[in-house]
Amino acid sequence: MSTPVHCFEISKDVWYATIAALADEGWHLEKGGGLDHAWAVLERDGMRIEMEYDIWKEGEMVVAAEDAARLKACLPADILVKLGLF
Repeated sequence: MSTPVHCFEISKDVWYATIAALADEGWHLEKGGGLDHAWAVLERDGMRIEMEYDIWKEGEMVVAAEDAARLKACLPADILVKLGLF
């Protein structure tokens, strides 16, 4: 992965909304976890997004910097603002 772009302190609602929006756009979704921790990996057209959610730290998302601009075209504006990717 090239230089990563990190999004931290993602609320639970925004974390799940991001996953749902990308899955609706046709991204391949793999996810798992348990009560306190969850993870998701989304892939499409050579792009990869890694996400984790922990009830104590909230959510995180990592995407390659070169893919961040392409990712912006896949997410609604309100989610982009909440992720800090506007």
